[in-house]
Amino acid sequence: MDVNPNPLGPLIGITPVPRDVNTGYGPDRADTAVKGIIDGVVRAGGIPVVLPVCASQLAAAQMAAVSALVLSGGQDLDLPGAVGDDRWIDPPRDLHEFALVEAAAAAEMPVLGVCRGMQLMNVSRGGTLHEAIEGHDAGERHKTERHVISVELPSRLGEVIGGDSVEVNTIHHQALNQLGSGIRAIAWAADGVVEAAQSDQSGWFLGVQWHPELMLGDVAGDGLFSAIVERAAAYKAR
Repeated sequence: MDVNPNPLGPLIGITPVPRDVNTGYGPDRADTAVKGIIDGVVRAGGIPVVLPVCASQLAAAQMAAVSALVLSGGQDLDLPGAVGDDRWIDPPRDLHEFALVEAAAAAEMPVLGVCRGMQLMNVSRGGTLHEAIEGHDAGERHKTERHVISVELPSRLGEVIGGDSVEVNTIHHQALNQLGSGIRAIAWAADGVVEAAQSDQSGWFLGVQWHPELMLGDVAGDGLFSAIVERAAAYKAR
């Protein structure tokens, strides 16, 4: 792994994915962070810190220890009116992350939203989601079934990729619908699905619908982690 070691780099809070795991003492529940996000932050010169799911009242204290927040992908949001017995949801995670986002906004802290993370930020601002869309979940084929998205210029994503289009992976079935307060769509798939959004409301926010942690070595991967670490360093310097 290419590493940009910086023991004085900014601490980057990462939200985990709660999962059932098997251990030497039997089944248990764990708050996990995929290696790609950890590596992406380290490659960019940041220090990753996983923020385990806990009581929402502790979210502000967790955020006080870091200089930026990465909202990772994973479970669907447990939204009112959603139906289906096969939904992958974790309501305690939802409550915790909404509290983290509120604390980040109060501190005007930079936030990077990955897939579910962009969706959660949009909902936290009063926006809505499409519950299910077709043709955007490549699953294990994500390395080969990529698609090109168009990017608005000027925009934060345009600055990251250095252009108005980029190829990305696609592993989702929910997507942004009505935009929340202060949220602006800045990239789209060919079928009109929102692929990236940004906001200047209560701090710096950039959200993407793809998984940059699975694209390390590409500008749509490393570039996003570099952007959040750079913003975190500026925040820390304040």
